[in-house]
Amino acid sequence: MFFFYAMIMQTKTFTNLGLIGYEISIEADSSKALPAIEIIGLPDASIKEAKDRIRSTFRNVGIDLPKRKFILNLSPSHLRKVWTSFDLAMAVALLGLIHDGKLNHAERMGEFLFFWELGLDGQLKRVNGLLPSVISAKQKGYQTFFIPRENAYELEYISDITIIPISHFSQIVDFFLKGTQLSYLRNAKALDEIVKKSDSDANDFQYIKGHLFAKRALSIAAAWLHNVLMVWAPGSWKTMLSKALTTILPPLWFDEILEVSQIYSVVWKLNQDQPLIVRRPFRQVHHTASKVSIIWWGANLTPGEVSLAHKGILFFDELTEFPREVLEVLRQPLEDRVINISRASGTIQYPANVMFVASMNPCKCGFYKDPDKACTCSLNEIKRYQSKISGPLLDRVDMILEIPTENINTLLEKTASLSSVELFEGVKKARKIQQDRFKSSEIQVNASMRAKDIDQFITLDSASKDFLAKATERFSLSGRVVHRLLKLARTIADMDARTDLVVWDIMEALHYRSKTMFIENE
Repeated sequence: MFFFYAMIMQTKTFTNLGLIGYEISIEADSSKALPAIEIIGLPDASIKEAKDRIRSTFRNVGIDLPKRKFILNLSPSHLRKVWTSFDLAMAVALLGLIHDGKLNHAERMGEFLFFWELGLDGQLKRVNGLLPSVISAKQKGYQTFFIPRENAYELEYISDITIIPISHFSQIVDFFLKGTQLSYLRNAKALDEIVKKSDSDANDFQYIKGHLFAKRALSIAAAWLHNVLMVWAPGSWKTMLSKALTTILPPLWFDEILEVSQIYSVVWKLNQDQPLIVRRPFRQVHHTASKVSIIWWGANLTPGEVSLAHKGILFFDELTEFPREVLEVLRQPLEDRVINISRASGTIQYPANVMFVASMNPCKCGFYKDPDKACTCSLNEIKRYQSKISGPLLDRVDMILEIPTENINTLLEKTASLSSVELFEGVKKARKIQQDRFKSSEIQVNASMRAKDIDQFITLDSASKDFLAKATERFSLSGRVVHRLLKLARTIADMDARTDLVVWDIMEALHYRSKTMFIENE
């Protein structure tokens, strides 16, 4: 049979750079030349391999590709294309081309978006990064998505879109060539069920006896996401307190759930049991982690631990065991709340709005200034040990808490201690106050206030100004630290349901920045 193709067939999909989705047009053309499939438009190796997957899929569904040269152009050509989710869009473009565009629903082809990787037998494989692609596409007006059935759980909670889950390429062939109807999902599911599944937590504050000072301080930190460093000897329950902190954090809003879930979609961490991230993440980083893995990893600039902790807790246990170069890479994301990665392969931005929580011993043996055990370290050893934490990094910490070890009698008490439910009541009230305060602002929490927001939302009386001025001079506080003290004082006032700050708020905020355990203060 003689084939003549006077047309160019076009389909569409989306790709991600970071969490930003970009529309990609697939243009298919053919010519009289040696049989081949050529893919152009800056594809990576995994996309170039698609020609073999497509050829095998067509053969296994009973479609013979004509002996011509087919060209698939991925436009715009300046964007680097990665991953294998382009397979279906390219296969449909070829299907339309060899049938001269005479497909059912051809007039709606510009409304459809196709995502998935093809297996050699035509089975559709799960793809990563689907959620951010669909959300970006929805924002640009697209509503109908052909996706692998294995990925359907990611989109079941997104409203105002039509999801067409597919298991095999033959269903696509029947849909476009025979007019067979496909099942689709339109009504978004409610989040209640998966939220309930994640409600149980064994890290309740009620199991931590005593530590009333720490519980008060951490509840202030939780309302809203102030950075915390806990310092004391081994066995003072610093790690347990950090993990219990997750039980009093405010719940994620729906927009935040989608934002966090997009990051986890990119790194393949969503599944049927956990279709969305509905609780604030808690990422505990081991001290052997490299600085690269904390920020990003892999040739495709996959988000690292800081971004995976977005809207949640990034926990560094035994902070001084981390190499200094690893700690220094945290300075920019803790300040700017985003990570900008620039490489030859492209520039990508990931969100990094985290609550940084860390714990450390004051010295190598752990008993510097401990009232019960003698420290065996020299002053030079202590100074060298503590010097891994730079001054600029400490400036980005809102609260430096000295957590003493509780005595045995307190630990063995049978009486109930302050529970997470009780502590969360104060957090919830402070959260409501902040919601009302920032309802007309682009920020949401006190910890995110910028200089102009501090001027707008924080007013000091004369006593507070005088005390802050004296404290700044006495302790040589930097401008960054002063701003953090003011934001922390604002949260303390919110916890006590006070509209105006008083000098006691400044004092308490300063108390939470105690650095008496650091040798430089000797």
